[in-house]
Amino acid sequence: MFNYLTIKTMKRYILALLAIVAVFTTSCVKDDIYEGPASIEKIEFTPGSVTPKDAVTVSATITDLKSVTSAVIKYKVNGAGAQTINMTNSGSVYSGIIPKQADKSVVTFVIEAVNASGYTAVSVEKTYTVAAVVVDYSGLILNELNGNDKFIELYNKGKKDIPLEGVYIQKDGEINWTCNDKTLAAGAYILLYSEDVAADHPGYDEALIFHSGLSAKKNVRIQLFNPAGTSLDDFNLTAIAKTAKGSYSRGTDGKWYHAEATPGKVNAAGTELVEGLE
Repeated sequence: MFNYLTIKTMKRYILALLAIVAVFTTSCVKDDIYEGPASIEKIEFTPGSVTPKDAVTVSATITDLKSVTSAVIKYKVNGAGAQTINMTNSGSVYSGIIPKQADKSVVTFVIEAVNASGYTAVSVEKTYTVAAVVVDYSGLILNELNGNDKFIELYNKGKKDIPLEGVYIQKDGEINWTCNDKTLAAGAYILLYSEDVAADHPGYDEALIFHSGLSAKKNVRIQLFNPAGTSLDDFNLTAIAKTAKGSYSRGTDGKWYHAEATPGKVNAAGTELVEGLE
């Protein structure tokens, strides 16, 4: 038989053993509670209004108690098959870039993140629609034409900047200049020189050289079009009455006058109207 002291010692031993088991069990439960996929939050994309010119940067905050081993963007265009973009991170912020898409494309995407335990987290789905910017070209005009120094001047008489990408000019029915991605600020001028005098303007932006001549002694038609082919302005000299000593310059009344050349500046006042225009 055990004496009282032995029984008391055994009780203490059993209680200690139960405490150890309880601690171990609690630790395991904690591990099980926190085992799982990463958290994907604060999903954003820029720009907020997407045009056909824009690649879209997607970012998100991805966190995990252990570590995130990979994160990707999976996107679809108009419901077609998913494409994958790898994301890079700076701390817990991950980002990736969806390429430019055509006008009216509907893009949906999710972010998938895999952690060190092999769990995959999938974010909520995000959507954006690509929409071309509607541009008001009404302020864009032909402002000065010079067949002596051989330049064409455009002017933005409006109150908003005008993107010129795709705007083009025809001389006598043939396209001789198409703009790239330039923008003309409100109240500003853009000056185009003929390739005939390009050597006289070394270092001048090649994107502002038009590919034809320009004469002060001949009939000439200069037409300005928006990217869709709608006419914006039309200088059509069909019966030249006199050689232009300076420029054909647009007056404040919208009419064309013979005036001193003022490339890239406010037009000089003219008193003699250009005759022979249709």
